[in-house]
Amino acid sequence: GAWWILPMFVGILFFNIFGEELWWRGYILPRQELAHGKYAWIVHGVLWTLFHFFWKWDLFVLLTTCLALSFVAQKTKSTWPGIIVHFILNGLALIPLTMGILGKL
Repeated sequence: GAWWILPMFVGILFFNIFGEELWWRGYILPRQELAHGKYAWIVHGVLWTLFHFFWKWDLFVLLTTCLALSFVAQKTKSTWPGIIVHFILNGLALIPLTMGILGKL
């Protein structure tokens, strides 16, 4: 019955996703392209993976995802693919969170 947790989580999710995506893909990646050219997505993906190093148990999956998102962002020159994928992956936590609030877990 702690419904206040849900809007708090959604707010944190919003700022986490838009903050990371606008910073990493909107600001850092274009500057890395100037330095590393067409291979910037590799440097970018590896650095973004290291940024998430606190999830050591998930580094292989993270590396794959980070490289893929960096590649797509560099090719499309858009932050939207990253925002969408980031929201889907991080937003999945809304399911068990809501079920926990409802007392179904």
